[in-house]
Amino acid sequence: MMQLSGQFFTTSAAGEVMVLTERSTHYSYLIIAALGLCLLLISAARLRQREIFLILGQNTFFFQSFSEQYKNGIRENPLSSIFLVFQYIIISGIYIYWYNHFSLADFSTYQTVILTAFPAILLVYHLIMIALTGSITGFNQIIQEINQLTLTMAQTAGIILLIEFFFIYFQPELISESKLIIGGTFLFFIVLRIIRAFYHAIQLGVSWYYIILYLWTLEILPLLIAIKLVFPSEISSWLG
Repeated sequence: MMQLSGQFFTTSAAGEVMVLTERSTHYSYLIIAALGLCLLLISAARLRQREIFLILGQNTFFFQSFSEQYKNGIRENPLSSIFLVFQYIIISGIYIYWYNHFSLADFSTYQTVILTAFPAILLVYHLIMIALTGSITGFNQIIQEINQLTLTMAQTAGIILLIEFFFIYFQPELISESKLIIGGTFLFFIVLRIIRAFYHAIQLGVSWYYIILYLWTLEILPLLIAIKLVFPSEISSWLG
């Protein structure tokens, strides 16, 4: 098992020093077991539907609506979708936990749990908010389109994150760039989801004004408030 001891680096954004401590055998086994579970879930999804990766690629990067894709016979298997969503939740949580383990960030147990579960919490929150907004406004077709888009983005991001984490975990020289690599991946899919959702909503006749209002009041603002409540001292220090 690869051992890391005495290595450190300084992040360019905050200038803090990150010290990499030696991995314990128990901790290494935990990471390897989680990675094995992720591979098992992806394999099960692939066995359930051989074309799953092709379908995910089309659903993620093509601006065709899901209803149009369904008409063309492009439909993801529900069980494969469940497997890949769970894989995304596991790998994103693993990375956040792993990164905090090697950093000097002095988070409490409560903060660590929130951070580790954050991708799963955010995913569920998005699905619930979209469903509620669609039901209240009467745009029922948007519920299916945007929720399916949200799940698709999570599944594709999970596969890419798994590949990236394999390289980072077994290549110590990449650890210093891990925050930029993984953070960039999360940001890419968040922005792509917003662009795709905006496009589909416009296609379905929703005014751009209501789209921006939804994004600010039900996605961006609650996220900022939650971060402030969970990490009050960290936010204060970042703001000076």
